[in-house]
Amino acid sequence: MTHNATDTLLRQLGWLVQAPALLPCSPFHDAGHLLQRELQADPALLHNAATQLQAHPSPRRLGLIFEQWVAALVDASQGLERIASNLPIREQGRTLGELDMLVRDLRSGELWHWELALKFYLATAEQWYGPNRHDTLARKAHHLYQQQLPRSRSDMARAQLAEQGWEVHGQALLTRGRLFYHRAIPPSGVKPNPGHERGWWRATDELDDGLWSIIERPCWPTPFMSDKGTNFVDRATVIDYVESHSRALMVTGPHHDQPGFIVPVSWPTP
Repeated sequence: MTHNATDTLLRQLGWLVQAPALLPCSPFHDAGHLLQRELQADPALLHNAATQLQAHPSPRRLGLIFEQWVAALVDASQGLERIASNLPIREQGRTLGELDMLVRDLRSGELWHWELALKFYLATAEQWYGPNRHDTLARKAHHLYQQQLPRSRSDMARAQLAEQGWEVHGQALLTRGRLFYHRAIPPSGVKPNPGHERGWWRATDELDDGLWSIIERPCWPTPFMSDKGTNFVDRATVIDYVESHSRALMVTGPHHDQPGFIVPVSWPTP
């Protein structure tokens, strides 16, 4: 891996640890606080985690990349131990769901069930939609708070964990990502963490003239770290791509100090 790639990875891991949560953690705990504690205790944490990551190929899916980053940070830390990842909970041979991660706090001895989410949503008057319009913030929040996080409290999970000698002390949430605003009033319903990272979005018929830098999906978490020197495109090219492919495109560009999404005129209607 080149020096530039290593530097980018270090900055991405630093972003993961220090970035604000996307969603409120209450009534659960904030797993990010444990990662921040570990970085404060060991300034070499990011470098050690990056070294581990360089030994393995990066997944293609952004959610799996995020999981890999979190696992590397936990594994490289001095005060945390990753006990399991993607642990299936089964009943009579049927998988009910998975626990994203079991992490032991070596300082307290407590075993925590972590759930992870890296998400990007665009505000409309009705609700927050993902770039994949079938994904919404309301649906994801409900799944996290009502299904994923409570899963380790179920009798089935507790019995299965006890077979391994594990007893979960509590549940913790780690969410990162960005919410993108339009001129419309943000939707009611799910309330994000007030300090969340922000961006903007426009339909192709609202796009300003000028040169735009396309942000590829692996760089969505840290859009200003992408190589903007080689992929500037003009307004007409952006519009043609977005409309012909009928997909949202993340960009940085003139007159904006935040990243944005360009979406088809018909969006979010299929």
